[in-house]
Amino acid sequence: MVKSVKALSAEGERAADAAPAQPALQQAAENLGLWNRLRRTDPKATKSFTRSGGFRGTQIDPAWRLQVMTEVFGPIGKGWGYEQLEWTVVERMIFICVRVWYRDPESGEVCYTGPQWGGTEIVRRSRDGTERPDDECFKMSITDAVGKCLQQLGLGADVYMGQFDDSKYREESEAYFNARSLPENQPAAIEAFERDVREKLDAVEDLEALDALWRSGIGARTREIGVVDKAAQQRITSMFSQKKAELLRGDREAA
Repeated sequence: MVKSVKALSAEGERAADAAPAQPALQQAAENLGLWNRLRRTDPKATKSFTRSGGFRGTQIDPAWRLQVMTEVFGPIGKGWGYEQLEWTVVERMIFICVRVWYRDPESGEVCYTGPQWGGTEIVRRSRDGTERPDDECFKMSITDAVGKCLQQLGLGADVYMGQFDDSKYREESEAYFNARSLPENQPAAIEAFERDVREKLDAVEDLEALDALWRSGIGARTREIGVVDKAAQQRITSMFSQKKAELLRGDREAA
């Protein structure tokens, strides 16, 4: 029996609803790639503060922000930078509007954040109540504005999302940055380790040898790498899984 257009449309909608959301999840992961790369903050680059009224928060070292941007995109002025768009003075405060630009690491395309304002008082008050001009106010306003722009990219997102309120998360971040500082956890060292694992797997001929290879120190090293590079950890474990599948398939075919 020929189905009506309405019935076919309904079936299509049900099929779409039942289809796996993998493409959408993959797209979301790609969209968050840069955000996730920048989101974790080194606890050593933070300090707590308390403002009038009892408000408490975590301050991020501006120099650390510049270091991370340089690490990810390259030197300022070449891989990334910022532009002053506008400035104004309102009620003894200097406000400066900037936007940050960066060169996409993969495509080389120059991209921009949205504009953000930073503000600082023009005068500095002494403990005795006297006031004097603050020659740092322009610099601090730009620093404030640039920090807000970098927040749009995800830099230090864990602080702004309140994760630093969790002591366990701070401990995890300390372990992450301590592990990343070790020479054996640098990108070049991890890449060399992956090549070595691939060569050793090519020589494995049975499941017993595969298990022995994993227990020879590769398993422990892979777990250490996972602290700083989850993707590399997944690639290495995937290589072992694929090799195991090949060996099992060979055993079945031989039987």
